[in-house]
Amino acid sequence: DNLWLRWAALMHDLGKAKVKAYDEKIGWTFHNHDYVSTRMVLPIFRRLKLPLGAEEKYVEKLVSLHMRPICLADEGITDSAIRRLLFDAGDDIADLMILCTADVTSKIPEKVRRFTENFKIVRQKMAEIEEKDRIRNWQPPVDGIEIMERYSLAPCREVGLLKNALKDAILDGVIGNNREEALAFLDGEAMKLQLKIKEQ
Repeated sequence: DNLWLRWAALMHDLGKAKVKAYDEKIGWTFHNHDYVSTRMVLPIFRRLKLPLGAEEKYVEKLVSLHMRPICLADEGITDSAIRRLLFDAGDDIADLMILCTADVTSKIPEKVRRFTENFKIVRQKMAEIEEKDRIRNWQPPVDGIEIMERYSLAPCREVGLLKNALKDAILDGVIGNNREEALAFLDGEAMKLQLKIKEQ
């Protein structure tokens, strides 16, 4: 009953026609079609006078992410890749998996069977990671305001660098998703940037 999920299904491969190329070794390729398809969503929504708010952003998100679960199933499933997928998809992860499952089509039954089985593993891994790490709609244990206060900074490039480093460290499993490890990690990164911790 989700109209906009249906729009995502209609639009997720639109970019294939623009990037289609033939490789003598592997046949037809569609490199970066997800990126090109995503760029096509907004102009089409405008032309068709469709809503340009949350609905358009939702379709853009699903189109941009639709290759991620497929690549996970094909290349191997790491905890960090699952964390990043959950983080990027947020509450739309279930819809994304519906889209990706429907996208598994092939004239080769073995390929369909393999992807279907791998998707089951992806779903199981997602449930395990979500239960353990609570990554969906995750907010870091230390935010930008506290970073500025801790290192006596105004809004600047260094704040963004520290926020991104913290996010990556947690999503990659370098540190746990908790305040104590986050502060210790940030202090180490701040030292690399020659920043001083504000005296408490």
